Amino acid sequence: MSSNIVDQLQFGVATASLGFSPKFTLEHKFAAIHKAGFKYCEVGFGGYVEWVRQKITDLPVSTCPEEYGEGGEPDPSDEKLWEALYSKTEDLKALAASHGLTILVLQPLNQFEGWTPGSERHQWCRRKAEKWLPLCSKLGVQHLQVGSNDKPEATATFEEIGRDLNWLAELGAKQNPPVKIAYESWCFGERLASWEDTWKLVQLGDHPNLGLCLDTAHWPLSPIYGYDPTTGEGFTDQQFDEMLDRISKIPGEKIFYVELSDVLQPVIPLGQGSPFDEWRIKANSPRGDRFVWAVCGRPVPFVGRDAGRQVESQDDMGAAKVMRCFNTLLASGFKGPVMWECFEALTMEREDEDISALYADAMAVSKRKLIEGIAI
Repeated sequence: MSSNIVDQLQFGVATASLGFSPKFTLEHKFAAIHKAGFKYCEVGFGGYVEWVRQKITDLPVSTCPEEYGEGGEPDPSDEKLWEALYSKTEDLKALAASHGLTILVLQPLNQFEGWTPGSERHQWCRRKAEKWLPLCSKLGVQHLQVGSNDKPEATATFEEIGRDLNWLAELGAKQNPPVKIAYESWCFGERLASWEDTWKLVQLGDHPNLGLCLDTAHWPLSPIYGYDPTTGEGFTDQQFDEMLDRISKIPGEKIFYVELSDVLQPVIPLGQGSPFDEWRIKANSPRGDRFVWAVCGRPVPFVGRDAGRQVESQDDMGAAKVMRCFNTLLASGFKGPVMWECFEALTMEREDEDISALYADAMAVSKRKLIEGIAI
């Protein structure tokens, strides 16, 4: 392992992975990240909105159309809400700094690309982006993560999506300071569900300010070659090797940052006695079964299920082969932020006081093991 490589990486934690309850404030999560020894973090937009509402208690409700927004996000026309979000950026940076942290990423700008050019939704999404990018710049983040659009009605051609991404990248480049656009594939989409798709689109977007966010959790759940959560089939050794070979051909400079998580193999599939069956029924998510698995079955790499507390066999450790994936990314020339973003909803939904510290500490263990396994 080369210490030079490690020195070029920025290891951090996604605040979204430190508990789902609003009681786990950013103050609480930042303290856990700092205590675990990390210096960087990735902040969720919804968490920031909630934090601002905790500070300014008389803010109006969002007027965002329900079918457009998620999690109470403001409409682009909600000027008072956006003024409040802008006004608290310095306070959030100061809070992070008081815990020895730098915020590198805001995430996720979702459902942005792929709408019919000139349509009402297309225009609305651009107005939304014109609010988000100044916020990112005021927060001083390096990257805005953009999650691939998983809405089935977003049917624009790949060429049109490429133009959407080029427009967004140019908007990010115009900010002061500029903000890079990191495009991530979400496995629960039916059309843009693999990193291969997002890589094609980044190339079509053709902008120096546009690159990839690669998340090791979405690869084993790709609908093309990943596990089917309802059967447990897929993601064979051959499929993994072929996928890794394709990844190795991505230029390292186009991988803007990496998110690390493992994925449990669906040994007991959904609907057949899976421990996630009850959550699946309760959530009844329109995003489907891959979404259920992506929210429930993503343990901390090298630590295992339930932050290491429910490891009875190798099946509880995950099957994403994170170490091989990471070494392949390093071999491509990647040197940038590395964020732990893990989701185990059955535990993270609880309001136990130790949830944030439990996962931050598990991620610190994971970081040490990751560094030990670097083979470049």
